[in-house]
Amino acid sequence: MAIRRVFEILQVYDSDSKIVSGLLSSWTGVLISVIMLISLIFIKRIFDIQKQIDHLRKQNESRVLLAILKTEEKERQHFSKELHDGLGPLLSAVKMAISTVVGTDKSYNSKIISNADKLIDESIATLKEISNKLSPHVLKNFGLYRAVKSFVNKLNIAESPSIHFNSNIKNTRFSFNVELVLYRVICELISNTLSHANANNIYIDLIKDNHYLSLKYIDDGIGFKEEQVKEEFTGLGYWNIRSRIKSLNGTFDFFTKPGEGLMVVSHIKIN
Repeated sequence: MAIRRVFEILQVYDSDSKIVSGLLSSWTGVLISVIMLISLIFIKRIFDIQKQIDHLRKQNESRVLLAILKTEEKERQHFSKELHDGLGPLLSAVKMAISTVVGTDKSYNSKIISNADKLIDESIATLKEISNKLSPHVLKNFGLYRAVKSFVNKLNIAESPSIHFNSNIKNTRFSFNVELVLYRVICELISNTLSHANANNIYIDLIKDNHYLSLKYIDDGIGFKEEQVKEEFTGLGYWNIRSRIKSLNGTFDFFTKPGEGLMVVSHIKIN
């Protein structure tokens, strides 16, 4: 525009150069328009490249989180197998030996041996429970619905909050990552409620709708300050839950107020 103004000034002081100046001014305008068009094209390309970079960054974050979860689960499975295959047979052997003593020699204090037998039974049961928590065999063999149902049934006792589980997935199987993440998230949420919420009821809805698997979790406990957790996002395991859901490119939102319980809503896209 500055160049065009120069040509306009020349036209005022030099009438002979009006035609030439006019042509130069016109072509200058065309050139400026072309330069602006090229600039706009490059700006658009810059924005497209920025979008591609953001997309790649999100993909890499998801891959890293999934790799961490897979490594963590692999270590859980290894430790579970060591407990089950290593310590389990030893306890069973001790139990058999004590049972043999009780059946053959009455000179031993039967009450002490009987108590020891009960303690071994409890140890074996606890070992199986720890092994299952580390690597839930029901999840791997029968799927998400059966695993959550089994976990809920174990907790539905008189001293615990009533847990109401509703789902339409039944025997439908999903990718192992989806099943594992949602199972761990549900277990973590229930654990938080049992530890902190003082709730009377827990409601879990796990619904498959078209290409999405949705989780809604509600308890009627004491709740907490939502703003504080959103700022820190460290307490009560919510950072861990959010990371797991994020690894599947899912959404995670929670709503709570002191005295009004908790609601968690998550959506994961599935194939």
